[in-house]
Amino acid sequence: MLIDFNDDERMLTEAVRRFAQQQLAPAMPQHLSDHEFPTALVKAFGQMGFMGTSYDPEYGGGGLGTCGAALVAELLARVEPSFAAIFLCNSAPTSLIARYGNDAQKRQWLQAINEGKMIASFGVTEPQGGSDVAGVKTTAVQEGDEYVINGQKMFSTNAGTPLHGFSTVIAVTDPDAGSKRLSSFIVPVGTPGFSVGKPAKKIGWRFADSVELFFDNVRIPKEYLIGQRGDGLKQVLTVLSVGRILVGATGLGLARRAIDLAKSFGRDRKVFGKSILEHQGLSFPLADILTKIHAAELMVRNSATLVDEGRPFRNETGMTKLFASELAVEAALKAIQVHGAYGVFEEYPVSGLLGEAKVLEIAEGTSEIQRLVIARELLD
Repeated sequence: MLIDFNDDERMLTEAVRRFAQQQLAPAMPQHLSDHEFPTALVKAFGQMGFMGTSYDPEYGGGGLGTCGAALVAELLARVEPSFAAIFLCNSAPTSLIARYGNDAQKRQWLQAINEGKMIASFGVTEPQGGSDVAGVKTTAVQEGDEYVINGQKMFSTNAGTPLHGFSTVIAVTDPDAGSKRLSSFIVPVGTPGFSVGKPAKKIGWRFADSVELFFDNVRIPKEYLIGQRGDGLKQVLTVLSVGRILVGATGLGLARRAIDLAKSFGRDRKVFGKSILEHQGLSFPLADILTKIHAAELMVRNSATLVDEGRPFRNETGMTKLFASELAVEAALKAIQVHGAYGVFEEYPVSGLLGEAKVLEIAEGTSEIQRLVIARELLD
C-alpha cells in the first residue's frame, strides 16, 4: 500500500519530532543513567495532547485513531524507546475505557488522560502465568454496590509513578462459571488496600517503571466495572491486539534509530583505508535491515488502518508485532556490531538498544504466542 499522510498526520509528525528533538533527546542521558522516571517530560508530553492522539475529541482526544498513535510511538522510539514504552503502556488501559467504558467513565478518566493530568497502568499479568490471560486468579466479588478485589499483578508499567492516576484490572467475577468469566475494573490510586511494589532496574524500558500491584480487600463502587460483567477476556484480547501495533511501531522506530547510529558511526570509521560501510560484510546486512524497515512500515500502517476502519485485524496485528519486534533485535545487534568494541560501552547510545529491543519481543504477547495465534489460520 502507498503511505500517504493526511494534513493532521503531517502536523502531528512535526509536533512529535519537535518535542523529541528539543525536549526528549537532551534529557535522556541522565534519566537512562539513573533509571529515573522522567516525570516532567511525561507531564509536558501529556499536556501537549499526545497521550490522547487516537481518542475521541469529545473527550479531549486528538481523533487520529490507531494510525496516529502508531506514528507517535515510532517517532518517540527513534529518539528514545524507553519513552515510547511509557506511551504505549498508557495506551492499553486508556483504550480499554475508550472502547468499552460508559460516558461517565470516559469523562472522568479518559478525558483526564487526554488532557495530560495523569497516566494509567494495565493490571493483567500475574505471577503464575504471563500470556495466559484466561488463567487470571485475581478475584472481584460483588458485595452490594461494591466489588471487593483481591490478588496480585506483575509487570504493570507506569504504576507507582508520580503521574499514575489509576489502573485497569482484570479479575474473575464468576468463579463458578469458569476462569474465562473475567471482568475489567478501574481502580484509582489511593484506594485503600491498593498498593504497588518498588520498580526494579531492567535491561530495557529502563526508566519506564514496571512494578507489582497488590489488592488486599480493595473496595470499589460497581460503577467502576468497565462494560459488561463477564466480558473481560474479550475486552483484554482486543485491546492487546491493538496494542501490538504500537509495539510494532516502537520496534520500527528503534530499528530506524539503530540504522541512524550505525550510519553516523560507520561513515567516519576507517578500516583498511575506507569506511566500514563500504565493506559488504557490514553494508549488505544493513541493506537487508533497511528492506525490512520498509516492510515493517507498511505492516504497521496496514494493521492500524484495519483497526481504524473497523475491519478484522487480529492476525495482522500479531504479524506486525512479531515482524517488527524481531527486526528491532536484529537491527540493534547489527548496529552494535558496526560500532565494534565501542558498541558495548555505555557512553555510546547504541549499547542500550539491544535490551530495549528484546523487551518488545516479550511485551504484549511473546513471539511464540504471536506465532501460535498466526498458525491457527492454517487450520481454518
